[in-house]
Amino acid sequence: MKKLLIVFVLLLLLGGSGGAAAWWFYFRAPDAEDAGPAIPQLSQIELETIPITVVRNGKPIYQFFFRIVLMFDDPLKMRQVQYSLPIVYDAVTTELHHLMGRKQLEQSGFEEPLIRQRLDKVVKARIGEDKIYKLSIRAMERMDLK
Repeated sequence: MKKLLIVFVLLLLLGGSGGAAAWWFYFRAPDAEDAGPAIPQLSQIELETIPITVVRNGKPIYQFFFRIVLMFDDPLKMRQVQYSLPIVYDAVTTELHHLMGRKQLEQSGFEEPLIRQRLDKVVKARIGEDKIYKLSIRAMERMDLK
């Protein structure tokens, strides 16, 4: 009888701990802390199409059309930057004219990551480092005018 009682208690302990483990790992609702880092609520502003003409020896060679998108991780930051959009547009246009006129950039094939990196740096310097989340080039169309 004692042996039967000991086996019964052991079965209860093993069954109870197995049930508790199953509940802990499979049936309970996950905590808010287990969800991981919070995903920022992204918002964006698209600048007007920016035309850039590349001139060599007094003649236009290429014409580019850029569509630039500014992404923000906070709607408040987006509202603050909306008042500075003419400044941002001017900074982007000026930097694109400087970049596109370089022979070195033309020889490397007008690489988009380099252009995006330079534009990101210029915009952050103009409106503030922490205001913009990411700058993206939505479209970069090139027309040969030769």
